[in-house]
Amino acid sequence: MSAIEYRLPQERRIVTEFPGPRSAALAERRKKVVGAGVASTLPVYVADADGGVIVDVDGNSLIDLGAGIAVTSVGASNPAVVSAVQDQVAHFTHTCFMVAPYEGYVEVAERLAELTPGDHEKRSVLFNSGAEAVENAVKIARHATGRDAVVVFDHAYHGRTNLTMALTSKSMPYKSGFGPFAPRSTASRCPTRTARASTSTAPRSRVSRPHSAPSR
Repeated sequence: MSAIEYRLPQERRIVTEFPGPRSAALAERRKKVVGAGVASTLPVYVADADGGVIVDVDGNSLIDLGAGIAVTSVGASNPAVVSAVQDQVAHFTHTCFMVAPYEGYVEVAERLAELTPGDHEKRSVLFNSGAEAVENAVKIARHATGRDAVVVFDHAYHGRTNLTMALTSKSMPYKSGFGPFAPRSTASRCPTRTARASTSTAPRSRVSRPHSAPSR
């Protein structure tokens, strides 16, 4: 296996005050045009990234311990990913698969069938986000079973759309002030919780075992 070669040094390096002047200026511009509901953990603005390091607009290099969900397994600006994206957009950037399908979609579904366990027939549908995937999974389950209620784990997070917020058990910061939500979801404690967790002072009215909704 060949050694990985990075464009940028994989090290932390601070060259300005924190945040730097360019990040501070961008923060002021942001206040005027970006909604307050999109908060950021760090007060710096990213200009470049490679491997496990991000570089802000002021030239500070930071170890990326947060990692965007699209780079956690391959690193930022992975050459193989860059090459694949460049090759694809040189042909076309998008077409609706439900109108005009394309080979790449089929290839991803084939690969998923290979990677997932079991030797049974497997089919996939691809979506834009986790919340959209969860919503469609609920739709499929309701249609297949003829039941409408959904059981979710206590303290689980499923997304920020109306249905996935209803399925999410964490009120803060995801649900507070955003109701009413889609009905027919019930929180259930995970059966593998530790003994310590099972002796908590949580309200006894919480569901402690999975339930099935009656058939329609």
